[in-house]
Amino acid sequence: MAFLSRRMDGPQDHHEQRAGIAYLDTRTLGAQIHEVATGPGSAFGMIALAGLALAVPALAPFTLPIAGAFTAYVLTRPLILPLRLPANARQKDQNNPVAHPRRQGVDVPGPATGDWFLGWEETTGQQLWLSNDDMAMHTILPGSTGWGKSQTIYSLLCNALAQGSGCMIVDGKGSNNLVFSVKMMARRWGREADVRVINMLVSSGDRKSHTWGAFSGVNPEGLSELLLTIFLPEDKSGGGGSSAYFRDRAESLIRSMSSIWVWMRDHAGIPITSESIRASLSSIQSLIDLVGTDAGPSVERVFSYYDLDSQSLRTMPLPEAFPLPLLDPVRSYVNETGGFSSSKGGVDSQDKVREQHSYVVGGFAKAFTQMGSTLGHIFRCGLPGVDFQDIFYNRRILVVVLPSLENHPETNASLGRMTITAQRYALAPALGTSLEGDYVDLVVNRPSSAATVYPIVYDELGMFVTRGLDVMMAQARELNVGITISFQEVGTMYAALGRDRVVPLLGNPKLKIFGQIEDSAPTKEWLESTGGTMQVSVLPGYESSPTLGVYSGMDRADIREIKRISWSDVQSLRSGQAIILFRGKRIYTRLFYAGIKPSGYNRLHPLLTLRTVPAGLERPEAQAIRAGQDIPGRGFQSAPDPILDAIHARMAQIVDTDDPVRNDIRSLFGADIPGAGTQYFAALFRGVRSVSLPKVDTRVTLLARKENAALYESMVALELLNYDAESQTRSRVARLINALPHLHARKRKG
Repeated sequence: MAFLSRRMDGPQDHHEQRAGIAYLDTRTLGAQIHEVATGPGSAFGMIALAGLALAVPALAPFTLPIAGAFTAYVLTRPLILPLRLPANARQKDQNNPVAHPRRQGVDVPGPATGDWFLGWEETTGQQLWLSNDDMAMHTILPGSTGWGKSQTIYSLLCNALAQGSGCMIVDGKGSNNLVFSVKMMARRWGREADVRVINMLVSSGDRKSHTWGAFSGVNPEGLSELLLTIFLPEDKSGGGGSSAYFRDRAESLIRSMSSIWVWMRDHAGIPITSESIRASLSSIQSLIDLVGTDAGPSVERVFSYYDLDSQSLRTMPLPEAFPLPLLDPVRSYVNETGGFSSSKGGVDSQDKVREQHSYVVGGFAKAFTQMGSTLGHIFRCGLPGVDFQDIFYNRRILVVVLPSLENHPETNASLGRMTITAQRYALAPALGTSLEGDYVDLVVNRPSSAATVYPIVYDELGMFVTRGLDVMMAQARELNVGITISFQEVGTMYAALGRDRVVPLLGNPKLKIFGQIEDSAPTKEWLESTGGTMQVSVLPGYESSPTLGVYSGMDRADIREIKRISWSDVQSLRSGQAIILFRGKRIYTRLFYAGIKPSGYNRLHPLLTLRTVPAGLERPEAQAIRAGQDIPGRGFQSAPDPILDAIHARMAQIVDTDDPVRNDIRSLFGADIPGAGTQYFAALFRGVRSVSLPKVDTRVTLLARKENAALYESMVALELLNYDAESQTRSRVARLINALPHLHARKRKG
């Protein structure tokens, strides 16, 4: 039976020019010899000279000087690695040029600063090191599923933990495996107690997570931006008309209320939660009660909030110290809503007012439900367990797990954008606002200053990329923060932000680690444009031999411009292999593998739960302290001694001054204190009443039976840990042991 062969018109594997066979090495002979002499192959020359000297001893006088000169060259030549020298090399690094201290425009080799180990160069096996300053210029890590992005990220972060720093990971498609891996990584350096987890995975019903109050420490501007990110995501439809009108009204309302919420948080002790925000916004009657009348006192204005202890809505009058100008924007909003007028009666009789207000706040319901119900175990808290400023400045480890399968992509992206916005405003105070003062105190010793960089990793960034991240990357280097963004392809980011906004975001990082990529459309175009082009010498073609029928290369070389990164090389990369671009260098790399394999039992370290007491629910003790009844001379306290009173008065004058210590001492004790003479300290105790000490039982009890001596000594040693007197302790223990036989006798009779 005959079989039909398949027809294939396309090129086969044996037709393809691979392994760079068409590229020619057109360097000079001296350059090629220098490369061989300085590479690993230089040892063969020494072996050949040694073999020649053994085979022909008469040539030893000629080979020994050559071998000695070559050895001296090898020992004295500068060590040059592809990137940086490791810091423990303790020698000058040719790849770290610094300005000459006395000659302008002249660079000299700087010290070795390599602190981050990336891997090895593929062809030479040389190590690849980067400094903390290099890592603060940010990193890009693209790679398709299965290439090994997660292990590459863990290996990078091990460098940070090994230097005593922390890290932060935000995973757009996280799972509990990420938490186990990070805990295993932290366990290597004894940092398990520093790990914080914001776990938004709730589908299994196990809601284990640390609490996070995104609004607990931001200023009014930061709070308004966070709320706008949550409640009013960017409108991609570009719709106008009434939709845009009510959107602008909602933004105005949020910005107006942000200052009030922050003031009540800082001065009245009311935490900002989604429930309290809902209590203030959902009903326009709450806003009307808040603004009151123009001439009315603060106590007639009522603030609505949610009490976490009683799990109910409550109200409280505004404190007397509340700045009334903060209410003006809210009052304007109320008056502009549906033609509201207090002369028309209550809001129940003004249907249009309630209708228009419902249009403004109606879109907030989804976010309120998400934060108050679905993720209530994270956001419903007074004082949160996770504070981003604490994470950044104290170098802790934070893992944020976003639920990619549970939520709608827009909901997941909103949570990620809220996280990034909260990070931005947590870093903002480190930039400083004071323009007068010592440079070292205000700039050099910022809260974020440290010898090591603090890495932030955004894994699967395309799922939650947001505007403002490029600005954060531009300023993060000054704050000693290095950002690593990881993704599979750039198409999702183009769709989320637009091409014009993604290009500067991807163009900022200096270090680019390209893994295996499959997307041959926009990602390939971006990769090739990022890698740039280079001019190479290539074989122009082949000539056939008429006699033998074979092909031989032409006797000339052409110069052509090609892509520096071959797409076939990128697609053929395996796990642990990458192509690195850094400062114009392209390096084929074998990446460092830290071997992070999660195992064992994992648990979240519980944090102390704290809550603030709202000002309207103060305890009597707090009210007495606020009224000053704890001060001597007021309330139940007796009048102070005149000497102590004079010192207290002088301390009140110097406590708010920035004078040197000498001036404070002079202000405190410079003038005579009435009735004290020169014995200031002793004068404070002249009027102290005598204290009657409690009576102490001085009877001595001895141990009755010597066989109980071991028990007696053990109990005495235990009781002495309470810092009791030894004689009294021994008597007390002896009485107890002596009474034991009587207790046993009573039990037998019973």
